Amino acid sequence: MQRYFLKKENNYLLTNDDIFHILKVMRMKLFDNFEIVNNEGVFLVKITSITPFLYEIVKKIDENNEINGYIRLLYCIPKGEKLDLVIQKSVELGVNEVVLINSSRSIAKIDNKNKEKKLERFSKIIKEASEQSKRDKLMKLDEVIDYKDIDKFKADLSFIAFENESKNDEIKILSYLDKIKGKCVNILIGPEGGFSKEEVEYAKENDFILTSLGKRILRSETACFSLVSLLSYFMN
Repeated sequence: MQRYFLKKENNYLLTNDDIFHILKVMRMKLFDNFEIVNNEGVFLVKITSITPFLYEIVKKIDENNEINGYIRLLYCIPKGEKLDLVIQKSVELGVNEVVLINSSRSIAKIDNKNKEKKLERFSKIIKEASEQSKRDKLMKLDEVIDYKDIDKFKADLSFIAFENESKNDEIKILSYLDKIKGKCVNILIGPEGGFSKEEVEYAKENDFILTSLGKRILRSETACFSLVSLLSYFMN
């Protein structure tokens, strides 16, 4: 069943793009059903008119497709189109919030010149991925921050994926998995070049726990998928 998110900025109405998708892509007809998500929940609706396009609510859908907890991904901006993919898959895997970070080794930067256009594209990706994956809520996308501002995002547990952690005696994330359900968990992932020594120390000062993702060095987007998948599984 196709699902559409109605947003406050559109007065919780279907957009012209939504209606086009319903009639031209999904090829729905009179009396066909689809789902909407608004500020009051998830509803099954029925098309009652094509021109003008009208629908009526059939019933409220009582379900919960969200994880039991809150995953916040703090992601240092990568180069290329990797960020589009990470945002899309974060939605599908149940991430509640993404915070984008301009870190010292981020090759690509999001600044005032390109921020509005990029955030608009990311919002579209979030909406489409939320509809496809049957989310009950839209994932939150924060304003872009500098690395020093990670201290503003508090959580019950915070992890930083660090490629050299396996050489240290830090506690691994596996020992925490039976404690994360219902908790707010931060995940901090670096860009292609990883974190600087100073950034790792700053994260530790702010209660981030160094964790290894295995013996192999992962790409930044793969690290996101690996860690989010692990936490999402144990929060379901």
